[in-house]
Amino acid sequence: MSNVTEHYGSNGIVERILAAIPEAAPGALAARHLYPFDQLHGRELIATQEHAARLAPTPDNRILDIGSGIGGPARFLAATYGCQVEGIDLTPAFVEASSQLTALCGLHGKVHFRHANAADIPFADNSFDAAICFYVGMNIEAKAPVIKQALRVLKPMGKLIWTEAVLASGEPYYPLPWAVSPATSHLVERQTLKELFETTGFVVDEIIDETSEHVELAVKRANAGIVPSPAQLQANEIVLGAEFVQRRKNYIRSLSEGRLASVAVIASKAG
Repeated sequence: MSNVTEHYGSNGIVERILAAIPEAAPGALAARHLYPFDQLHGRELIATQEHAARLAPTPDNRILDIGSGIGGPARFLAATYGCQVEGIDLTPAFVEASSQLTALCGLHGKVHFRHANAADIPFADNSFDAAICFYVGMNIEAKAPVIKQALRVLKPMGKLIWTEAVLASGEPYYPLPWAVSPATSHLVERQTLKELFETTGFVVDEIIDETSEHVELAVKRANAGIVPSPAQLQANEIVLGAEFVQRRKNYIRSLSEGRLASVAVIASKAG
Protein backbone atom coordinates (compact mmCIF):
# COMPACT_ATOMS: atom_id res chain seq x y z
CA MET A 1 0.00 0.00 0.00
CA SER A 2 2.97 2.32 0.48
CA ASN A 3 3.31 2.64 -3.30
CA VAL A 4 -0.16 4.17 -3.47
CA THR A 5 0.49 6.77 -0.79
CA GLU A 6 3.86 7.62 -2.29
CA HIS A 7 2.33 8.05 -5.74
CA TYR A 8 -0.42 10.39 -4.59
CA GLY A 9 0.86 11.91 -1.37
CA SER A 10 1.99 15.54 -1.61
CA ASN A 11 1.87 18.75 0.36
CA GLY A 12 0.30 22.06 -0.48
CA ILE A 13 -2.85 20.66 -2.07
CA VAL A 14 -5.28 23.03 -0.37
CA GLU A 15 -3.09 26.10 -0.77
CA ARG A 16 -2.50 25.43 -4.48
CA ILE A 17 -6.21 24.98 -5.17
CA LEU A 18 -7.35 28.00 -3.18
CA ALA A 19 -4.78 30.20 -4.88
CA ALA A 20 -6.42 29.37 -8.22
CA ILE A 21 -9.96 30.30 -7.16
CA PRO A 22 -10.81 34.03 -7.05
CA GLU A 23 -13.88 33.28 -4.94
CA ALA A 24 -11.78 31.60 -2.26
CA ALA A 25 -12.15 34.45 0.25
CA PRO A 26 -13.25 33.31 3.73
CA GLY A 27 -16.97 32.56 3.76
CA ALA A 28 -17.30 32.81 -0.03
CA LEU A 29 -16.15 29.33 -1.06
CA ALA A 30 -18.78 26.84 -2.25
CA ALA A 31 -18.35 23.24 -3.35
CA ARG A 32 -19.01 24.20 -6.98
CA HIS A 33 -15.92 26.43 -7.01
CA LEU A 34 -13.78 23.34 -6.40
CA TYR A 35 -15.24 21.14 -9.14
CA PRO A 36 -12.59 22.04 -11.77
CA PHE A 37 -9.92 20.76 -9.34
CA ASP A 38 -11.42 18.02 -7.18
CA GLN A 39 -13.12 15.57 -9.57
CA LEU A 40 -10.07 13.36 -10.03
CA HIS A 41 -11.51 10.46 -11.97
CA GLY A 42 -12.49 9.62 -15.55
CA ARG A 43 -14.62 12.36 -17.21
CA GLU A 44 -14.43 14.34 -13.98
CA LEU A 45 -17.58 16.32 -13.06
CA ILE A 46 -19.64 14.89 -15.93
CA ALA A 47 -19.18 11.36 -14.62
CA THR A 48 -19.87 12.45 -11.04
CA GLN A 49 -23.16 14.01 -12.12
CA GLU A 50 -24.22 10.96 -14.12
CA HIS A 51 -23.41 8.42 -11.43
CA ALA A 52 -24.90 10.55 -8.66
CA ALA A 53 -28.12 10.73 -10.69
CA ARG A 54 -28.13 6.92 -10.87
CA LEU A 55 -28.06 6.80 -7.08
CA ALA A 56 -30.45 9.76 -6.64
CA PRO A 57 -29.92 9.83 -2.87
CA THR A 58 -32.36 11.50 -0.51
CA PRO A 59 -31.35 13.79 2.37
CA ASP A 60 -31.75 10.97 4.88
CA ASN A 61 -29.41 8.64 2.95
CA ARG A 62 -25.87 7.87 4.05
CA ILE A 63 -23.30 7.33 1.29
CA LEU A 64 -19.80 5.84 1.49
CA ASP A 65 -17.05 7.09 -0.84
CA ILE A 66 -14.30 4.46 -1.07
CA GLY A 67 -11.04 6.08 -2.09
CA SER A 68 -12.41 9.59 -1.66
CA GLY A 69 -9.29 11.45 -2.85
CA ILE A 70 -9.58 15.14 -2.05
CA GLY A 71 -13.33 14.83 -1.59
CA GLY A 72 -14.84 16.13 -4.82
CA PRO A 73 -17.56 13.51 -5.47
CA ALA A 74 -18.45 13.40 -1.75
CA ARG A 75 -18.94 17.17 -1.62
CA PHE A 76 -20.94 17.08 -4.85
CA LEU A 77 -23.32 14.49 -3.42
CA ALA A 78 -23.85 16.40 -0.19
CA ALA A 79 -24.18 19.81 -1.85
CA THR A 80 -26.55 18.54 -4.57
CA TYR A 81 -28.70 16.02 -2.73
CA GLY A 82 -28.31 16.96 0.93
CA CYS A 83 -27.23 13.45 1.94
CA GLN A 84 -24.62 12.45 4.49
CA VAL A 85 -21.32 11.19 3.06
CA GLU A 86 -18.40 9.38 4.68
CA GLY A 87 -15.15 9.20 2.73
CA ILE A 88 -12.18 6.94 3.34
CA ASP A 89 -8.77 7.13 1.71
CA LEU A 90 -5.38 5.51 2.18
CA THR A 91 -3.39 8.70 1.52
CA PRO A 92 -3.13 10.92 4.62
CA ALA A 93 -2.46 14.06 2.56
CA PHE A 94 -5.76 13.51 0.74
CA VAL A 95 -7.70 13.01 3.95
CA GLU A 96 -6.27 16.20 5.41
CA ALA A 97 -6.92 18.20 2.24
CA SER A 98 -10.45 16.88 1.76
CA SER A 99 -11.36 17.72 5.36
CA GLN A 100 -9.97 21.25 5.09
CA LEU A 101 -11.71 21.97 1.78
CA THR A 102 -15.00 20.58 3.06
CA ALA A 103 -14.85 22.78 6.16
CA LEU A 104 -14.12 25.83 4.00
CA CYS A 105 -17.22 25.02 1.93
CA GLY A 106 -19.39 24.79 5.03
CA LEU A 107 -20.16 21.10 4.42
CA HIS A 108 -18.35 19.66 7.45
CA GLY A 109 -21.69 18.83 9.04
CA LYS A 110 -22.62 16.53 6.16
CA VAL A 111 -19.30 15.15 4.87
CA HIS A 112 -16.57 13.47 6.90
CA PHE A 113 -13.30 11.84 5.90
CA ARG A 114 -10.99 9.42 7.62
CA HIS A 115 -7.74 7.66 6.89
CA ALA A 116 -8.54 3.99 6.33
CA ASN A 117 -7.73 0.94 4.28
CA ALA A 118 -10.60 -0.04 1.97
CA ALA A 119 -9.88 -3.70 2.75
CA ASP A 120 -10.83 -2.99 6.38
CA ILE A 121 -13.59 -0.36 6.25
CA PRO A 122 -14.08 1.08 9.77
CA PHE A 123 -17.88 1.08 9.79
CA ALA A 124 -20.49 -1.34 11.06
CA ASP A 125 -22.42 -3.81 8.96
CA ASN A 126 -25.43 -2.44 7.06
CA SER A 127 -24.41 1.19 7.67
CA PHE A 128 -24.84 2.77 4.23
CA ASP A 129 -27.63 3.21 1.72
CA ALA A 130 -25.19 3.39 -1.20
CA ALA A 131 -21.49 3.53 -1.99
CA ILE A 132 -19.23 4.81 -4.72
CA CYS A 133 -15.69 3.90 -5.72
CA PHE A 134 -14.46 6.02 -8.62
CA TYR A 135 -11.27 5.00 -10.43
CA VAL A 136 -9.60 3.46 -7.41
CA GLY A 137 -9.53 -0.20 -8.44
CA MET A 138 -6.48 0.14 -10.70
CA ASN A 139 -4.42 0.79 -7.55
CA ILE A 140 -5.83 -2.23 -5.72
CA GLU A 141 -4.05 -5.54 -6.27
CA ALA A 142 -6.37 -7.59 -4.03
CA LYS A 143 -9.77 -6.30 -5.10
CA ALA A 144 -11.94 -9.05 -3.60
CA PRO A 145 -11.44 -7.99 0.07
CA VAL A 146 -12.38 -4.41 -0.80
CA ILE A 147 -15.50 -5.48 -2.69
CA LYS A 148 -16.43 -7.80 0.19
CA GLN A 149 -16.07 -4.92 2.67
CA ALA A 150 -18.27 -2.71 0.51
CA LEU A 151 -20.93 -5.43 0.51
CA ARG A 152 -20.70 -5.78 4.29
CA VAL A 153 -21.29 -2.11 5.10
CA LEU A 154 -24.15 -1.66 2.62
CA LYS A 155 -27.72 -2.08 3.77
CA PRO A 156 -29.83 -4.74 2.03
CA MET A 157 -30.79 -3.42 -1.43
CA GLY A 158 -27.98 -0.88 -1.17
CA LYS A 159 -26.26 0.03 -4.42
CA LEU A 160 -22.58 0.39 -5.29
CA ILE A 161 -21.23 2.26 -8.33
CA TRP A 162 -17.66 1.24 -9.05
CA THR A 163 -15.78 2.74 -12.01
CA GLU A 164 -12.47 1.38 -13.23
CA ALA A 165 -10.18 1.16 -16.23
CA VAL A 166 -9.85 -2.44 -17.42
CA LEU A 167 -7.60 -4.29 -19.83
CA ALA A 168 -9.01 -4.70 -23.31
CA SER A 169 -6.37 -5.62 -25.91
CA GLY A 170 -2.66 -5.23 -25.35
CA GLU A 171 -0.75 -3.21 -22.79
CA PRO A 172 -1.58 0.46 -22.17
CA TYR A 173 0.92 3.26 -22.53
CA TYR A 174 2.70 4.37 -19.35
CA PRO A 175 2.91 6.52 -17.31
CA LEU A 176 -0.82 6.64 -16.57
CA PRO A 177 -2.64 8.88 -14.07
CA TRP A 178 -2.66 6.11 -11.45
CA ALA A 179 0.72 4.49 -12.09
CA VAL A 180 4.10 5.13 -13.69
CA SER A 181 4.61 1.49 -14.70
CA PRO A 182 2.81 -1.88 -14.81
CA ALA A 183 4.36 -2.78 -11.45
CA THR A 184 1.89 -0.52 -9.61
CA SER A 185 -1.01 -0.79 -12.04
CA HIS A 186 -3.37 -3.61 -11.09
CA LEU A 187 -5.54 -3.86 -14.19
CA VAL A 188 -7.86 -6.78 -14.89
CA GLU A 189 -10.18 -7.66 -17.75
CA ARG A 190 -13.85 -6.71 -17.66
CA GLN A 191 -15.07 -10.29 -17.20
CA THR A 192 -12.66 -10.83 -14.32
CA LEU A 193 -13.98 -7.73 -12.60
CA LYS A 194 -17.59 -8.86 -13.10
CA GLU A 195 -16.80 -12.27 -11.64
CA LEU A 196 -15.14 -10.66 -8.60
CA PHE A 197 -18.38 -8.88 -7.77
CA GLU A 198 -20.51 -11.95 -8.34
CA THR A 199 -18.35 -14.35 -6.34
CA THR A 200 -18.16 -11.84 -3.48
CA GLY A 201 -21.96 -11.78 -3.23
CA PHE A 202 -23.06 -8.71 -5.16
CA VAL A 203 -25.78 -8.78 -7.76
CA VAL A 204 -24.35 -7.11 -10.87
CA ASP A 205 -27.21 -5.05 -12.24
CA GLU A 206 -25.34 -3.57 -15.17
CA ILE A 207 -21.88 -2.92 -16.56
CA ILE A 208 -21.71 0.29 -18.57
CA ASP A 209 -18.90 0.75 -21.07
CA GLU A 210 -17.91 4.42 -20.87
CA THR A 211 -14.89 4.21 -23.18
CA SER A 212 -16.39 6.08 -26.11
CA GLU A 213 -17.61 8.87 -23.82
CA HIS A 214 -14.07 9.34 -22.48
CA VAL A 215 -12.56 9.51 -25.94
CA GLU A 216 -15.30 11.71 -27.40
CA LEU A 217 -14.95 14.19 -24.56
CA ALA A 218 -11.19 14.37 -25.04
CA VAL A 219 -11.59 14.90 -28.80
CA LYS A 220 -14.28 17.53 -28.27
CA ARG A 221 -12.09 19.45 -25.86
CA ALA A 222 -9.09 19.23 -28.19
CA ASN A 223 -11.08 20.40 -31.21
CA ALA A 224 -12.49 23.29 -29.21
CA GLY A 225 -9.03 24.25 -28.03
CA ILE A 226 -10.04 23.68 -24.41
CA VAL A 227 -6.99 23.13 -22.23
CA PRO A 228 -6.66 23.26 -18.45
CA SER A 229 -5.63 26.63 -17.08
CA PRO A 230 -2.10 26.92 -15.67
CA ALA A 231 -3.63 26.98 -12.20
CA GLN A 232 -5.62 23.81 -12.87
CA LEU A 233 -2.57 22.08 -14.33
CA GLN A 234 -0.56 22.94 -11.23
CA ALA A 235 -3.32 21.64 -8.97
CA ASN A 236 -3.65 18.44 -10.99
CA GLU A 237 0.09 17.87 -10.94
CA ILE A 238 0.39 18.33 -7.20
CA VAL A 239 -2.51 15.93 -6.60
CA LEU A 240 -1.92 13.37 -9.35
CA GLY A 241 1.82 13.68 -9.81
CA ALA A 242 4.29 15.23 -12.21
CA GLU A 243 3.79 14.79 -15.96
CA PHE A 244 0.02 14.91 -15.48
CA VAL A 245 -0.59 16.07 -19.06
CA GLN A 246 1.42 13.17 -20.51
CA ARG A 247 -0.26 10.70 -18.17
CA ARG A 248 -3.66 11.89 -19.36
CA LYS A 249 -2.61 11.68 -23.01
CA ASN A 250 -1.38 8.12 -22.53
CA TYR A 251 -4.68 7.20 -20.90
CA ILE A 252 -6.79 8.59 -23.75
CA ARG A 253 -4.48 7.03 -26.35
CA SER A 254 -4.79 3.65 -24.62
CA LEU A 255 -8.58 3.96 -24.68
CA SER A 256 -8.63 5.14 -28.30
CA GLU A 257 -6.52 2.20 -29.49
CA GLY A 258 -8.59 -0.34 -27.58
CA ARG A 259 -5.82 -1.23 -25.16
CA LEU A 260 -7.95 -0.11 -22.22
CA ALA A 261 -11.66 0.25 -21.62
CA SER A 262 -13.49 2.25 -18.98
CA VAL A 263 -16.43 0.61 -17.24
CA ALA A 264 -18.92 1.39 -14.53
CA VAL A 265 -20.15 -1.57 -12.52
CA ILE A 266 -23.59 -1.03 -11.02
CA ALA A 267 -24.07 -3.63 -8.30
CA SER A 268 -26.57 -4.23 -5.50
CA LYS A 269 -26.69 -6.06 -2.20
CA ALA A 270 -29.49 -8.60 -2.09
CA GLY A 271 -32.44 -7.83 0.15
